[in-house]
Amino acid sequence: MAMESEMQAFAEANSNGDQATGRSFFGCAYCHEAFPEQRELEVHQKMNHEGQPFSSVPSPLPERERALLQKAPTAAISRGMPLSEVNRHCVPEDCWVAIDGKVYDLTEFADRHPGGPSVIMSWAGKEASEVYNHIHKGININSYLRPEALVGDLGIDEDLMSESFWHSLRHSRINELKEELHRLRGGDADAHPSRRATRTKVSIASLLKQKGLGESLRAQLQSLETQKRAALDVEDFGQAQQIKSALECLLAESDLYFPQKAENSSGGIPLSEVPRHNKPHDCWVALNGVVYDLTDFLLHHPEQRKPVLAWAGRDASQMWDKIPGRFPSSTWMEFFMRPEARMGEVGPEPPVDPKVEEIHQLEEELRRLEGPSEEDIQAASAARAGTAKHGASQLAEEVRFPRLKEIAAGKQLPLFTRAEVAKHKGPPGGPPGTEPYMILHNKVYDLSLLLQSHPGGDEVLLSRAG
Repeated sequence: MAMESEMQAFAEANSNGDQATGRSFFGCAYCHEAFPEQRELEVHQKMNHEGQPFSSVPSPLPERERALLQKAPTAAISRGMPLSEVNRHCVPEDCWVAIDGKVYDLTEFADRHPGGPSVIMSWAGKEASEVYNHIHKGININSYLRPEALVGDLGIDEDLMSESFWHSLRHSRINELKEELHRLRGGDADAHPSRRATRTKVSIASLLKQKGLGESLRAQLQSLETQKRAALDVEDFGQAQQIKSALECLLAESDLYFPQKAENSSGGIPLSEVPRHNKPHDCWVALNGVVYDLTDFLLHHPEQRKPVLAWAGRDASQMWDKIPGRFPSSTWMEFFMRPEARMGEVGPEPPVDPKVEEIHQLEEELRRLEGPSEEDIQAASAARAGTAKHGASQLAEEVRFPRLKEIAAGKQLPLFTRAEVAKHKGPPGGPPGTEPYMILHNKVYDLSLLLQSHPGGDEVLLSRAG
């Protein structure tokens, strides 16, 4: 009866309307908050007044929302995120960077960055606009990245909410997602990961967050994953492959699930499986209806790493023979491709269970909101500290740029006239004295070191040689 009388009073108040908006709101009986919808008030009381029965009182538009009516409609909604949220995503498996007011997930791009993954990781979780624009001089970062790398806008509308309130909303959404996943899974949200293997494919990073995982096994997996990332940071792909094999053996012995070659009942490999394999130590590419595993190829041909990784986890058919002699082209396939790299033909997509798809989408949203754990962040920091201590990244840089030591020591470099540079138009591998050179900001550069690794392709460089 009390609830009915409250709702009747609310209806009467609503018929009179709030003077500013023409309506009343659902006010919380336990605090001063008010909401336009009853379901929003129910969520508020469930999250902030646990154990209390639902109770609503008629309420006018709160002063804070009333002030927002004077602003433009777009200013009343904050679509961005604070920098403190970006700061949390600072590990190799979850690497966000803010550039020019946008937040990007550079996890996939780090391994194909021309300067190496260590450069990206040094700015993981940070605002890098100044250094990016200083180095790349006006080049839009979207020209390097895949569309899905954009996470969102940097910054929140401080007239609408504070940074702490934004994180409160994030925590509330995390709790909602966990409750919904618990319901969809039938109550086994904390089940052992192997029991959920048939429903979702999990990475090592997400597997480490499962509550059903034993502490001893968790420690072994964390140690191997950290070693693998440290090997990738110094581009030791052979060591990374060995550690990956050790991870697979450990998971197999523990009867846990690890993504392997996936074929459907018709014998083909669905394209939806290919994007899961987009790293140097796990590299699949679909090409003209066939799926290839190029992981071993990259171990033996590191000079081909950049053009191949640009299409890792994707269908590269649209680029077939666009650049003769370069991946992916018929001449490249004839010269480099070995039969064992062929995994199988692209097959039809398997039937999708709507419930499984919903679980997958909710888990992906939960993964982004939760971010890496403190253990993940500490392990990544320890791996980077170990790499710096042994000078591995410096060694890789010296190998990549042979004259770096001379330049750093202030050694006088030769002078070139424009006429001399004009003779250096290539092609690469031509007779001495024709190596491709370029003048940039009154300095002369040898383009040979950038060939096969420039994101825009060799033809862009060679077209400006001389």
